[in-house]
Amino acid sequence: ECEITRLLQDKLQYEMRLQYMKHYFPIDYTVQVQYEEVLRPSNITHLRNGTVSEAALRYLWFHVSSQALLRIREVLLEKHPSWKYTQEL
Repeated sequence: ECEITRLLQDKLQYEMRLQYMKHYFPIDYTVQVQYEEVLRPSNITHLRNGTVSEAALRYLWFHVSSQALLRIREVLLEKHPSWKYTQEL
């Protein structure tokens, strides 16, 4: 688990996210999501104050992040500069 987290942390560095997920996307481009697909900080705080373990919260973060990444990949073309980056993630 630590090795996977370290690899993800390296790939998700601010500079890489900025380059691949901001600079290469058109200005004001949006991806449509359902209300239930959005994980808000207040929901995390509520879960953390409840009986949810840190391991469960990490799994939840991974699941939500992977679903968001799949959504992004649905709209990317294979020739897009971010294609390889998102594929590696």
